[in-house]
Amino acid sequence: MEKKPRLLIIDDEDIVLKSCKRILIKEPYEVETAYSAEHGLEKLEKGGYDVVITDLMMPGMGGMELLRTIKQRNMDVTVIIFTGFATAETAREALKMGAFDYIPKPFTPEEFRDVVGNAVKTREENSDAKMLDLMAIVSHDLKSPISVVQTNAETLYRGYFGDLAPDQKKTIEAILRNCQYLEDIIRTYIDLSKMGLDGMGFMKQEINLVEDVVRPILEQPENQNNIKGIKINAEFRERPVVSADPNLLKIVVTNLLNNAIKYGTAGSEIKIGVEKRDGGHVFSIYNEGVGLSKEDIESRLFKKYSRVKQKGTEGIKGTGLGLYICKTIMDKHGGRIWAESEQGKWIRFFFSIP
Repeated sequence: MEKKPRLLIIDDEDIVLKSCKRILIKEPYEVETAYSAEHGLEKLEKGGYDVVITDLMMPGMGGMELLRTIKQRNMDVTVIIFTGFATAETAREALKMGAFDYIPKPFTPEEFRDVVGNAVKTREENSDAKMLDLMAIVSHDLKSPISVVQTNAETLYRGYFGDLAPDQKKTIEAILRNCQYLEDIIRTYIDLSKMGLDGMGFMKQEINLVEDVVRPILEQPENQNNIKGIKINAEFRERPVVSADPNLLKIVVTNLLNNAIKYGTAGSEIKIGVEKRDGGHVFSIYNEGVGLSKEDIESRLFKKYSRVKQKGTEGIKGTGLGLYICKTIMDKHGGRIWAESEQGKWIRFFFSIP
């Protein structure tokens, strides 16, 4: 169950507290009240609140002193203040001190709901941004040691330190599969941090699709010297200049190539092409392997957290986000992404840019 935003309303007038609770009764919040700033501070010190709505003018500790105390103690809470006309200057001073907004007294239910809703929404968006930053930092920190483990495991697997017994080779294969899975997770988190989740950043510019996007991905050593010995052949019938975000398109090409290697038949061939078709510039990537049914392609392939499990993919792990990310990026570009396949034999992915 998703956690409800927790609100604390502080006012010395019982009628105001009851009125606020009544206004928010149908909203998806958990609402508590306090009859004084001192009482409210006691509750705040126990933690767990997202938004505080406090009156400025109260007996004893006032709302301004409460706001100052909240900031001094670095409490992670968004503050909204109630104010009457006579305290408008004080309200502006409170905003300078870090209050999110103020609600004038008397207020309408719509005014109250709007200000509270904006505070909750802004807090959630800031939380998403912090989470993305954390995801990116942790992912980058994990990437290096996992690459070392994978490189050492591949060295053993290729027999550079002597031939492996069958059971030893099987163990190294398991290590490599799990390293690949961890790399998929890391790449996904880094991609999500670049995209800003669903509020994707987008820097469109004139780029060469082949030279600025596709070729740098193909030339990466881990792709050319993949453990399955799959050969990558590229044929560029055109090198189009398009208006796009090169970093986001690299995410698409990287995901599609990694999938082609992951699900491709060992020792086979991956074919990559760029051509003009149907008024657009089309990138395609083909690999031999288990393929997919038409039903799975149409109903599940590009859905969030959707993974198609079938014979031949046992032991291969994934996040279920890679192709969803690709589709989100292509939608942002006004393009499309799709797949064709013969189940049990091959699959070819395409994306087009207008």
